[in-house]
Amino acid sequence: MLMAVDREQWATKFGELPHWTCPTCGKGHLAPIKDKMQFVETGPSSAAHSHEAWEPDWILCRFAGFLQCTMPGCGEVAAVSGTSPSDFIEDWEAQTQTLLNLYVVKSIHPAPVPIRLPEKTPELVADSIKYASALVWTSAEAAANQIRVAVEHLMDDIGVAATTKNGKALTLHKRIELFQKTDAENGDVLLATKWLGNSGSHVAGLERDDVLDAFDMIEFVLENRYGTTKQMLLAKVAAVNAKKGPISTKKKKL
Repeated sequence: MLMAVDREQWATKFGELPHWTCPTCGKGHLAPIKDKMQFVETGPSSAAHSHEAWEPDWILCRFAGFLQCTMPGCGEVAAVSGTSPSDFIEDWEAQTQTLLNLYVVKSIHPAPVPIRLPEKTPELVADSIKYASALVWTSAEAAANQIRVAVEHLMDDIGVAATTKNGKALTLHKRIELFQKTDAENGDVLLATKWLGNSGSHVAGLERDDVLDAFDMIEFVLENRYGTTKQMLLAKVAAVNAKKGPISTKKKKL
């Protein structure tokens, strides 16, 4: 089923770590393992305590820990790490302040994937998307480039020519234009994905939201080309229209 990426799970900063979908089984969720999350204050942060204007929200830590899949029979373990700045959470009604350790994730391994990959997704396409999923925490540009690589592999799998009749290599842009002639809708989506990937070649050329847009776009194409949800639904539509009513064959209980 096609769904837009949940932006809250791929934010740049968290008060609590999300329960990401397990990248191994795809059914359970990654939950922090109790007592397996550690915070260590950095040296410069410790030294700053002696500053006359020091405040607790100056504290900066690094964190590292483990997450485990909640699905019985899976139990996959993922390592997570990053930076933990401090910030005050205000409760205006109670007139209190709570100092909270925030999470700025820099690495998760194995990394959760923002989109659902249809079972028949080509292996090289899936590998590039999984690699992009790992890079999204550290570099929007690098992640976008990997999604662009996934589009290249997708063109190969679909059978779009990679060279001219004379053996000259075709650019990805030209290959997508060729694809658009037979599949305009998906071709348009891939062209937009490619433009985002191209922007990944420039420093500070992309925000994380831009990369998540690229994930949304390529998921749309993968579901159209390799998924079964659309075909199954259309088959039911045709059956209901043909019968002019419900297609369930279950007998009513007496």
